[in-house]
Amino acid sequence: MNPTFLGDSYDLVKRFFAQELRVLGYEVAVDPLFTGDWLGEEEAFHRHIDAKHRKDLTGAADRTALFLDPDTGVKERATRQHVSYEDLALEANNYKLVFAFDQSFSRQGSAREAMSRKLQALSAFGLYALYYDSHARFLFVSRQPRLVHELRTHLQRIGIPSRRLIAGDA
Repeated sequence: MNPTFLGDSYDLVKRFFAQELRVLGYEVAVDPLFTGDWLGEEEAFHRHIDAKHRKDLTGAADRTALFLDPDTGVKERATRQHVSYEDLALEANNYKLVFAFDQSFSRQGSAREAMSRKLQALSAFGLYALYYDSHARFLFVSRQPRLVHELRTHLQRIGIPSRRLIAGDA
């Protein structure tokens, strides 16, 4: 997360997902993967998206969710702006649900096809996954298919059209 974008519409969607996961009983933490010069605005970021830093997670809840917020998104290999498939898989060993901001799609190709390829790659890591496909794309992964299904059902119940929710299986 770069401070240049603090408070943009993507942050509102991040807050929405943190709140909805709490409705489902999750304690939600974030690893903002800060880039750029924050000049002390880190706490404003946490307050704005309504999630604790991962180091402040109490562990009191039976369910924990970790939000990874790279500048750009999810790729096969990690960079300063991306988390990798392996990063997601490793985090899914420690959290019931892991989700990430993902805007790393080529403008020349089909985003839907790229999401499908990413879902297949994540399946090879033993992950069940769900994309929220909109102007702000988010990827949710878990080792437990029941949790991904529950999230999908909840999002549909609150009015998100099923066409916005693209699932992949391990």
